[in-house]
Amino acid sequence: INILMVPVLTPSPLFEQSVCGGQYQFATYLAARYSADYHVIMFIDGDTSLLERPQTQPLPSSSSSTQLKRTQQQIYYDRFFSPTHSTQCAGHRYQLIEQYVPPSHDTDEHLLQCTHDLLSHPKKWKFAMKNCHLKEGHIVGRTDAIYAYSVHHPDTLEGYAPIGVDDCISPGNTWSERYYLLESEMVQIHLRDRERKKECTCFVNRSK
Repeated sequence: INILMVPVLTPSPLFEQSVCGGQYQFATYLAARYSADYHVIMFIDGDTSLLERPQTQPLPSSSSSTQLKRTQQQIYYDRFFSPTHSTQCAGHRYQLIEQYVPPSHDTDEHLLQCTHDLLSHPKKWKFAMKNCHLKEGHIVGRTDAIYAYSVHHPDTLEGYAPIGVDDCISPGNTWSERYYLLESEMVQIHLRDRERKKECTCFVNRSK
């Protein structure tokens, strides 16, 4: 299985002028239109980014360790199709971490720096992972198992998914390692122009 990343961009006027206007219908269309062409489809907002996290692995016959960074393609393959690592789920949800971007920092340079800060300052990263899950994350699913990409819910039906593949959505969408992509894999960062929580703001809570 070769997972090729193909972005499908949609301008906001397509979704009218209201929040989420038309998104659910379009996501369902995506599943119907492209499922035959691709193994995996993800659905995320355009003002978010997906950040892969390095994993620390011990070196053989050594007390030291090294950081291994998997690509998104590798993470999706492991989650959905790997004979040894797959969770056998129809879909997964990303953890969504919000960072407020003040008007004074609303430039491409500052947005990139905000994301870099989050990754490179351990104190800020730890704080954000604990306190800045302020909204539901978006989804990724395997196309032979998903009935509808409902923006925040990779929906399937009984008897629709291949044998052995489950609907792993936990009751009440509560946290579970099987359903959610882990911090050690990747997280979804939402760079937002409206403040929900003061502490979840670019360029604060840095470690020294």
